[in-house]
Amino acid sequence: MGLDAATAAEIAAVVTLAVLIVAIVAASAGACGAGRAAAAVHDVELALGAGTLVTYEQARAASLRVPPSAEEEPRELCALCLSEYDAGDGEMVRVVPACGHFFHAECGVDGWLRKQGTCPLCRGGVVRPLPRLPRPECPPLPGRARGNGHLA
Repeated sequence: MGLDAATAAEIAAVVTLAVLIVAIVAASAGACGAGRAAAAVHDVELALGAGTLVTYEQARAASLRVPPSAEEEPRELCALCLSEYDAGDGEMVRVVPACGHFFHAECGVDGWLRKQGTCPLCRGGVVRPLPRLPRPECPPLPGRARGNGHLA
């Protein structure tokens, strides 16, 4: 029982159309994902601007709520190299904008931050998330009236 030429042509057209639709959907999904990834890398690059490369004294002062007294000066270590920060010589540190953790600039933390997009200490994002705003194209729904005429 063979197929006639018209039926075979219809089946071939349906299969071709299905493959074409799947290819278009797959290509558009990949393009959207690549755009989001590129935007995330751009956001990290912007977040790691010159304002996050400061001296240790500046980073420490910004991270302390109460200035420590001279006798309780804690020894702070870089979490990457485990060396002490040197407060006297203007040592440069990279501050993670979202969490405030800082690391020696020469320890190579920039590469980690650009690649991973997270703080190596707390794993929080490098970029502070923006607050969610209502979408202007979605107006709030009106209240529903109860049986007594009051809004729910």
